[in-house]
Amino acid sequence: MLDFLKDAANLVFPCTCPGCNRPLLKTEEFICLHCQTNLPNRLNFKNEDLKQRFYGRIQLEEAYGFLLFKNQGLTQKLLHAIKYNGNQELAKELGCLFGVSCQQLSLFSSVDVVVPIPLHKSKYRLRGFNQSALIAEGLVSVLAIEMDNKAVIRKVKTTTQTKKTRAERWKNVDNTFEVVSNHLENKHVLLVDDVITTGATLESCGQTILASGASKISIACLALA
Repeated sequence: MLDFLKDAANLVFPCTCPGCNRPLLKTEEFICLHCQTNLPNRLNFKNEDLKQRFYGRIQLEEAYGFLLFKNQGLTQKLLHAIKYNGNQELAKELGCLFGVSCQQLSLFSSVDVVVPIPLHKSKYRLRGFNQSALIAEGLVSVLAIEMDNKAVIRKVKTTTQTKKTRAERWKNVDNTFEVVSNHLENKHVLLVDDVITTGATLESCGQTILASGASKISIACLALA
């Protein structure tokens, strides 16, 4: 009976793929097979360009981005569906796909705990979810690593990083984060974010975690601009 009602609802209000707006088939849940197959996967264990972006800024053990981000591209459409349309299940699904690719390449195998970049409490109340935490949930469900989304808080409400210069982005997030637990001491911490441009937010958060006693920092981002 429930399947019948679901099928009837889909006829009237069909679920569409956030990547191409085509109706999802019954066997497709959050993204169509065509879009999933054509995700701009840039993950490669030999690709260290993201790690090099942080050279001289913060010591990283590993740093990888899953998808290539281009204006008006498939990745941007998916991220917009998560951030602005509240498609939380899509965030988890993409995190799972990220995790599968990481597992296949044996990435982040020495990580002890995963920490998503936190939102300020006022922004969390407004949005109702943290997209980085949802991506991290999908990632750890595959990699079987502990996740801690309470050890680090964003103590300062910052303005959007969009259209800011590199220097302005760093100033905007300087002294923004605080570690409120000793759970990360002597741990290899994997920071997870949705998209990286200059990396100022991850750098600031990572430096704060290292200063609190963590032994190593690695970075995983769903998309790399």
